[in-house]
Amino acid sequence: MVFKRQLQRMQLLLIIMSLALSVGAQSPSGKYIVFLTSNPSGADLSKAAVDALQAAHQANIDSLKQARRLLASGSLHGGGGIFVLAAATLDEAQTIINHDPTVAAGRFVAEVFPFSMTIGGICIPAEKYEMSEYQFIRYVPVPEALAGLSEKKIEKLSRRHSGYLKMNFYEHALIADADFGSGQGGILVAFNGDADKFDHFLQYDPFVKSGMYKPVSGILWIAQGTFCERKPEQKTNGQHR
Repeated sequence: MVFKRQLQRMQLLLIIMSLALSVGAQSPSGKYIVFLTSNPSGADLSKAAVDALQAAHQANIDSLKQARRLLASGSLHGGGGIFVLAAATLDEAQTIINHDPTVAAGRFVAEVFPFSMTIGGICIPAEKYEMSEYQFIRYVPVPEALAGLSEKKIEKLSRRHSGYLKMNFYEHALIADADFGSGQGGILVAFNGDADKFDHFLQYDPFVKSGMYKPVSGILWIAQGTFCERKPEQKTNGQHR
């Protein structure tokens, strides 16, 4: 009953936000990525409580999709996952995710970032779609390494990083790259393949080689076509979307 009331409140909130969007200013990209990770300080729950939370979480996902606020969602091996939200501002995106039952209950911790795609894009899959595994890298800033760097040097490093990815686009079956803003990190997505070869490729990524960012690798389970990709045997031009 509690979860049902939470879902009803969330649906009302979405309606209000949708009305506000029609008259309010939108952010440049209008897209925000959310990282959901297990809360190490979360309370121990019974299996029944976990199952109820998961059901409410899935109902919220369905509601957000219907409202066209959730553009993509996927799970990461080992726990957690990602959302891509459509919102006018960072605060609005944070409000949307804070009303997810698993976040509201303290089961997951949510981190929200604005982003822009430098390779690939975000596409809403067709009604009938298949799920697939992808290599997923999150570039996490190393604060002590970035401290004191000028904006100009950070931008230069970002350009070197982008150039390196585009140079290796086909060889390492890259799909998408997104930037969270100056010094905030980003993500890289590739077709799942030779893990050792991919790790070697990452070692020479300017982001990683410089020591400014730490790559956190994982396997993402998400709908095919989410990043506007084609199958590996079909070459793409790798242009921005």
